[in-house]
Amino acid sequence: MPVNRRFILRTGAATAATLALGCAHPPGIAATAPARGVDESAWRELLQALSPAARLSRPGAQDYQERAAADNQRYASVLPAAVLACASEPDVRAALRWCAKHAMPFAARSGGHNYAGHSTTTGLVISLRPMNRVLPHGHRLHLGGGATNSDVYAARDAGLYFPGGRCGGVGVAGLTLGGGLGFNDRKWGLTCDRLVETRVVLADGTLVRAADDENADLFWACRGGAGGNFGVNTAFVFDAVPVNSLRATVFSLSFGLGASLRVVDELQHVLDADHTHDFDVRIGFKHAGDGTTSLTLLGQRLGPEDALRRLFGPLLRLDPSTVFIEERGFWAAQDHLMDTPGPKTCYASKSLVPDQWLRPDTVAALAEWTRTWHPGPARATGYVTLFAMGGASAQPRPDETAYPHRSGRYVIDVGTHWAPGTPAEQVNALLAQIRAMHHTLRRHLVTDAAYVNFPDPDLDGWEHAYYGANHQRLTRVKRRYDPTGLFRYPQAIGKP
Repeated sequence: MPVNRRFILRTGAATAATLALGCAHPPGIAATAPARGVDESAWRELLQALSPAARLSRPGAQDYQERAAADNQRYASVLPAAVLACASEPDVRAALRWCAKHAMPFAARSGGHNYAGHSTTTGLVISLRPMNRVLPHGHRLHLGGGATNSDVYAARDAGLYFPGGRCGGVGVAGLTLGGGLGFNDRKWGLTCDRLVETRVVLADGTLVRAADDENADLFWACRGGAGGNFGVNTAFVFDAVPVNSLRATVFSLSFGLGASLRVVDELQHVLDADHTHDFDVRIGFKHAGDGTTSLTLLGQRLGPEDALRRLFGPLLRLDPSTVFIEERGFWAAQDHLMDTPGPKTCYASKSLVPDQWLRPDTVAALAEWTRTWHPGPARATGYVTLFAMGGASAQPRPDETAYPHRSGRYVIDVGTHWAPGTPAEQVNALLAQIRAMHHTLRRHLVTDAAYVNFPDPDLDGWEHAYYGANHQRLTRVKRRYDPTGLFRYPQAIGKP
């Protein structure tokens, strides 16, 4: 069971073998035991500094493995020395001061869905998950740093919404700090565009407010500069939209890959003509690992069903294999779009953010890659997902927030999922295939721009790819608010 100041510390550390991790180690990352170097008196010191509601789980505790595991099982071999579930901002402050004093590595975690494993560590995982309140105040929503998309949706009685992601377990903190895309960003902007205030615990343990009128440079950086760079964000305030009176028509369509050229061309015409930004769509090319391939469309249009059916006339004449179109209330529509998580898997992703539409030869390359995907004995999936951008998300200047890719037509995610326990040589073959598709798309679309919320640990030149010309300013903000470089990970701002 977890321990706090009222419980006796458990001693000893579980080994990688006893934790039965069962996941191939990612290239460049060996199995890592929890960080050593602090004795029991140091752990007691931490417990004494925490609130009674805080919980510390160390190796050997009954709930350690569950609390330690990140969503991406590719990094299941990275074992934290402990997981601290913070109940309050003073807990976060105490944790950071303790880590600095004892040179303990750490990682802040809200949802734990970082693609590149940046939300785990061999040191202390500082979990904000218990700090998940969602409170309405006027037309604004106040969130704790551990709130997830599901927590926001659960507060729907207030009738307030801000653009968020489609995965319920994803933390709003990480989503916001890296930009934040979903099915309403074309209408109301990225998640970070609705942020009006955040509270941040800095490296020295001080708590500051960041907004347009206070610590404005830090506020700028918190809108697209990625989490884990400047401090631990413990609270957020969002300018929300009243949505209870809105109707939305959701859709799910599937086609064979042979229709790819006509489907993508027609969708790009629809997006071009969407001057009110009521339409949003995710286009998915997928090989399911069992030989099944598909081209799928998932999305919504704010407004009545008959309007969407008229808009989709040319698409429906392309003979989709499945068609679902239904008008719903706004919240019921978002429920349809919300992803239902399955068992945790290992995964890898490479992204691009092109500022041009896809040409026919690019679409043909996507379809051919999907058709010829080699799943290997693990029957791994391979996919390319295109998230339509533009509209309200394109209105801010590239330097208005830290998120720079305002002219992007899509955020493209090239990836693969495989089962824990897949041998390393098979994993490497899967990674080679997504690298090849990523290289092809970079050449076709003439860009290296990438989305920081789909972090790629193997990405060369990530500073420019993620942040463009904003990287220099982000580095200055980093030096001001974290001068000693306490917040660091392989792709951290200002990393030597």
